[in-house]
Amino acid sequence: MYQLLCQLFLAVVNENLPEEVFEGTLYWLLHGKRNKRQIIERNVTHFAAMTPHQLEIIGWPREYIGARTSKGVHKVYSIMRSSMFRLLFHAVTDSEDSNSIKHDYRPCFRYIGDLTYNGVDKVRTILYFTTREALEGTKRLIALNGRRRQKFGKGILNFKLEARDRSHMSCCYFCAKFMPCLSERLNINKRDYDIFNSLRHPPGSVSCNQDWNNNLCRIPICVECLNSKKRQGKYRLNMFHYEAFRDGEYTDPLSSMEREMYNRRYSMDIEKPSMVEIPHYDKFTWGTPIDYGCSYIHMMDKYSTYYWHPELTADEYMRLQEYNTLKILKNSEPLDEDYYPEDDPGDDLYDDYDDQ
Repeated sequence: MYQLLCQLFLAVVNENLPEEVFEGTLYWLLHGKRNKRQIIERNVTHFAAMTPHQLEIIGWPREYIGARTSKGVHKVYSIMRSSMFRLLFHAVTDSEDSNSIKHDYRPCFRYIGDLTYNGVDKVRTILYFTTREALEGTKRLIALNGRRRQKFGKGILNFKLEARDRSHMSCCYFCAKFMPCLSERLNINKRDYDIFNSLRHPPGSVSCNQDWNNNLCRIPICVECLNSKKRQGKYRLNMFHYEAFRDGEYTDPLSSMEREMYNRRYSMDIEKPSMVEIPHYDKFTWGTPIDYGCSYIHMMDKYSTYYWHPELTADEYMRLQEYNTLKILKNSEPLDEDYYPEDDPGDDLYDDYDDQ
């Protein structure tokens, strides 16, 4: 079945079908009801059109949610495809000739969907761009022209559109690989992107089950990096620091150069751990650095005992953590009567109580 879908994917979009897309989504749709299988055709097209450069537009008035034009087209979709919207938010005109477009920042794909969560109706709009330059251009124009005053029916609507960069939410925090399956699941989930973003830092979850709601709350790490010591070591300087991106330290969360520069700056006041007294081990307890780090957040926190200094290789980091773990176990005190406090009241404390 996988080979057949790969051939179909190549025929339709001229690209290979990512293995995680088949395992995470298509496999389950194929084993579901017939109406679920019809989603496959839509998903194949959507997966091919998605890119890692993603911008969410929020602030749409509630009157637009679920509304349709006279031709039955979604109101928000109709607005976003209009020439006025393109001129306002996707085009920079020549200063000498207003009819001449100097820069065109149109997206290559738009996702628009109506959602209802906790009784509140909303519309989700995600723009996908082929380049970071196009995303940044649209983001600047929305910040400049986002305050709108539009006619609707017999009244006037006042609202403000805002753009939020979602590029980091569907890409591996190690190698920055784009994961379209994760992106699609974020789109169709009824919860806001900000909910999952906040639960990833620090780690939390909206679900106790091993389902997609739980997966979306985790730090995104591709399968190749998650299970490979070699890849984690290779991309140590490329590891993404969300707090730095949130605070404006990054202009492009997917840029390897910016990630590396920040990781080096972040570790400047932290001395590289000495490996002189750390022994070599023929066998490690765990297979990769992230297994030793307890969590990705701890590995990136320079004040944590699990911090992975950028100048340490994967082997060195694992040796250091193996040594620290064994040292703690060796120095731990046994549960022996000699270690009880001297003021232990003993069994006589309870003599006044009946045994009933």
